[in-house]
Amino acid sequence: MRLNKRQRVLLLYPLTLVTVALLYKYFNPLESLFFPKCPVKAITGLDCPGCGGQRAAHSLLNGDVRQAFMENPLLPLLIPYLILGFYLQIIPQPTNGELKLKKVLYGQSAILILGIILFIFTILRNIIS
Repeated sequence: MRLNKRQRVLLLYPLTLVTVALLYKYFNPLESLFFPKCPVKAITGLDCPGCGGQRAAHSLLNGDVRQAFMENPLLPLLIPYLILGFYLQIIPQPTNGELKLKKVLYGQSAILILGIILFIFTILRNIIS
């Protein structure tokens, strides 16, 4: 059986996701040199919206939700949003409801709101810590 390009890409996504998830589950980003460090933090000393995301992913994959929220509270909240977005992107024949949901949650206004949330989160996390 020969796979077309779309089928190969759809197969590659879950394989990549599982591989990355296994790396984050079994290797702590604090203890491993394999994981990249944040360039924003290294240059400015400030936390970007993603700072702590790798540690949060490690904590989540090891069942420690509380620690994940302490590392980066945004990541655990964004995961369901990202999963839904991926689902809405890959379904072959979306219904009208799915198309409407995609437009509302992932349209220009939603992306602008998400950008504002990230901006405010960045400011607050650097003021509070």
